Amino acid sequence: MFGKLVLYLLIAMAGAAFATRPDVDEVRALFRERLAGQIVDGSILPADTGAAQALLAACQISPSQCARVLEGAVSMEYRNRVLWASVAARAPGFEPLTCVAAFDRLMCR
Repeated sequence: MFGKLVLYLLIAMAGAAFATRPDVDEVRALFRERLAGQIVDGSILPADTGAAQALLAACQISPSQCARVLEGAVSMEYRNRVLWASVAARAPGFEPLTCVAAFDRLMCR
């Protein structure tokens, strides 16, 4: 009985993961929101280049608009893994990010 319950729970979780895996456009929107939030709170970590630091200083005026501009410089590699998606993001002057997109969320390290 307990084994069947665990099996049904795993099947339900897999179905939820499949149904809520963000597609490429949703990942871009989630990335833009994450980027704008990091600009606002100052937690975005640029490389030690003067150009990146000057750009981020100018971004304090309009973080959401700046996130849209910066997103254009980001190259993203999206891989569909059926239940989740793996995303690699690279931008000039910044450290590369590896992210996992699942359950309508984007989690990066």
